[in-house]
This record gives sequence, structure tokens and C-alpha cells, in this order.
Amino acid sequence: MAVSEHLVMSLEGNAVCRFVYSCRNLAPDRAEERLFLIFFYLAAVLFLANFALGVAVQTGLVDTKPFRWLHHALFFLVFVSAALAALVGFVYGAPYRWPLLAVLVLFAVLPYVRAGTFGHAALACCALVFYAAGFFQIL
Repeated sequence: MAVSEHLVMSLEGNAVCRFVYSCRNLAPDRAEERLFLIFFYLAAVLFLANFALGVAVQTGLVDTKPFRWLHHALFFLVFVSAALAALVGFVYGAPYRWPLLAVLVLFAVLPYVRAGTFGHAALACCALVFYAAGFFQIL
């Protein structure tokens, strides 16, 4: 038992001591909350950028033939950031962790579906829905 826990137990009737102890324990939780939110938001922003690029290519607004690697490099960053956000989410018990796990499953299948097909777009749209679900979990 830590000294501070012993002090709280010995002064259990003292409301001020309990308040200070609970506030001291609250501060790291908020720091952890900001930590896992940063990872989730980073993963979501990278996904949205890659999603927007994919939509722009499919609608003909952008031609990525000269720099086709950009979409693949961005997808790699999206996958890594989503995996890192999911890991942090499971470590800290973040509410978005389960929708992000579903996103990772979709991301694992996505490279095997030919780009430009309905299946590729459907998987990307499903990932968008799961990102939205994760976002609404943290509101």
C-alpha cells in the first residue's frame, strides 16, 4: 500500500482529504484521455485524406498515374495509425477501440480487392462508417 493510500485510509472521515486524493487521481485519466483521442483523431484524419483522394481519383477530378504511389503510401500510414490507435485504445480502454478493430479487419481485406471496383469502394465506405461509429463513441 502506498503512503498516500494509507494516509487516505487513516483520514477516511476527512472530506477534504478524499477530495484532494480523488482530484489527484483524476488528472492522469484526463491526460490519458487526451492521449488516446490524439491517436484516434490522427488515424481518422489520415483515413479521410486517403478516402478523399480515392473518391477524387474515381470521379476523375485527380489523375494519380504520375504519382500512383501516393495513395499506397498514404494507405500504409492510415493502416499503421489505425493499428496504433487501436492498440492505445485497448490499453487505456478507449470507447472507440471496437469500431477501430473492425476498421483494421476491413483494411486487411482492402488490398485484395481490385481498385476501382464496387467492392473496393464498399469496403472503404464501411471503414468510414466504423470511423464515424468510433467518433460517436467518444462524444
